[in-house]
Order: sequence, then C-alpha cells, then structure tokens
Amino acid sequence: MNAPRRILAVKNKHLGDIILSQPAFWALHRAFPQARLDVLVSPGTRSLVDGFNWIHRVIEAPRKGRGLATLRDELRVAKDIALAGYDLVVDFTWSDRAMSYALLSRARERWAIQVTAGSRLKPHVFNRYGTKPDKAWHVIEHERNFLVQAGLPHYEPEFFFPDTPAEETAARTWLAAQGIRRERLVVVHPTSRWLFKCWNDEKVAGLMDWLAERGWQPVMTCGPSDEELSRAKAIIQLCRRPHPTRLGDLNLRELAAFLRQARFFFGMDSAPTHLSAAVGTPAVVLFGPSQLARWRPYGPQHHAVVGNCRCLAVRGPQCDKSRVVECLANITLAAVQATIAERFTPPT
Repeated sequence: MNAPRRILAVKNKHLGDIILSQPAFWALHRAFPQARLDVLVSPGTRSLVDGFNWIHRVIEAPRKGRGLATLRDELRVAKDIALAGYDLVVDFTWSDRAMSYALLSRARERWAIQVTAGSRLKPHVFNRYGTKPDKAWHVIEHERNFLVQAGLPHYEPEFFFPDTPAEETAARTWLAAQGIRRERLVVVHPTSRWLFKCWNDEKVAGLMDWLAERGWQPVMTCGPSDEELSRAKAIIQLCRRPHPTRLGDLNLRELAAFLRQARFFFGMDSAPTHLSAAVGTPAVVLFGPSQLARWRPYGPQHHAVVGNCRCLAVRGPQCDKSRVVECLANITLAAVQATIAERFTPPT
C-alpha cells in the first residue's frame, strides 16, 4: 500500500483494553512516521493516551444514550471522521460502530482485527482483516499479529504509558507527608467494578497487615464508584492496624504516578493491573475466570496467582458473577504471601 497521510485507530472498549492497545498505536506510528495518527477511544478514557506527542488527536466516542445532546455528539464525531481525509482506518474493536466510522471515513484502506462478530457487512467494508484470537496469545500479541498480517513489518511490542510529571510530584509530596519511603511502597488495589473478580475482604485485610509487619508500607487505592468505595472501606475496617489510603480520589494519570513510585503492585484482573505493567512496576495479580494467557499483566516481571476455575475448563461461563467466584475465594492468603515473599524483600 502507499504510505498513508492520515490514520484513524479505533479502540472504543474498556479501560484495560485501551491501555493494552498502546503498543499497537505505537507500531502504527513507527511504521508510518510521516502520517498524522488520530486515535478514537471510549468516552472518559482520553487520559490513557493524552500526552503521547506522536498521537496527533484523541477523539472520544459519544456516550451511549438518548436525546438531542447524544444525537449532537454522534453527528459531531461522524462529521469529523467524514471530513478528516483519512487514508487508513484500523479497527481494534470488531464493533459495528467502528465499522460505521470506517465507512464514513471513505478511507482507501480499512483494516479490522476481526470481522466474525456483529454485522455481516464487515467483510465487505474492510479490505484487510484478522482472524479470531488464539487464546494462547496475549491481547498485545494478537494485535501485533493482526498488524503484521495486514502489512506492517514484524515488531516486538513496546509497552509504556504517557509521562506524568505533575502527578508524580503530587504523589511524592503526599507520600513524604505520610512518611512512606518509595522503596517500601506497595500499592494495593483490591476492587474491580466487576465483583466476581475481587478477592475475599478478610484475606485482603490480612495481606495488608502482613505486608506492614514485614516492613512494607502498603497504600490502598480503589475506583470512585460507590460499590468499590464501600468494599474498600469495609476492608480497611477489617485490618488490625491503620493503613494510608487513597480511595476513589485518584484519576488514572494520578494512579499511574503512584504506581511509578511503588516497589510493586498487588491487585485483581482489572485496568490498574495493566496500568502497573505499562509504567514498569512489577505486579502480583489474582486471576479467576479470566483467560490468563490473554489478559495477564504483560511482561516477565509480573506474576499471576491463579484460581482453578471451572469456567475455563468448559470454555463457558459457569460462575455466579454477582459475588466473588469460587476459584478466587479458594486462593489462600498463605499462597499469596509465599508468592510475594519469594519475589520481593523489603529493604532494611
């Protein structure tokens, strides 16, 4: 293909998905460095890619809803895409909305990572597309294989996050005021907006106390939703000793700054895990009914403690996702302590 002048990459998915697509966005820029690269992401996720000077523009998809305001947002984004003059549109979502954007763009090259889900028009809209993901591949590797199949040179994924200098200054100031040393800091993020991915509250509280007893300085963080705040506060109440917290008051860039200060991260299969990997902080993560190969924290310095889930054995959902699932509940506190003790020694 002729080198494109303007590229639109679409990843209108969840927080973790967008974080994990950074290596693919970077690969597109490296392959076509003279092209203007725009990225379309989910509403409220701009901060995950803002700050990369090689991304020309970040577009947020309209929020789902009804009414004139939603319609105006839809028309504004559609008009932007139609008039932008894109030569290449790359869909990393396999969604019907992304297909619509590709059509509106009138780009001569339209690539989709997968066309087997959703509208039957997709094979006719996209002129290059990938296949269903191999469950043995990490998401980052799946996107790499798709781009290489579409025509990019083979590359090794490079995973990183935008710089956060102002947020890191604020984080260091707060940590100093709390008397927390960077080499002893452990960020513990025990919540997820999906309850079934969480661990038992009593075990998280026990881990917090155990970390402090061994000389670490754990700080608990959580998301801003009422459910996550309630769960995090309940865990703190179960602890035998006080621990500093940042509950619901950190945006994603601020959380990334805290993670950059930490010796390691402990959490669940959720966006903060991928954020930790992107900033280069080792992670210990609990996995239950998620596909470990696809969703593990990316890189050799991380470790997953895995519950034996029957969902994975039968390749279909079996768990009651209204509560902590059995496979995660069966992970013992002792097993997590042993994993951490084997890999990390607190400084004297």
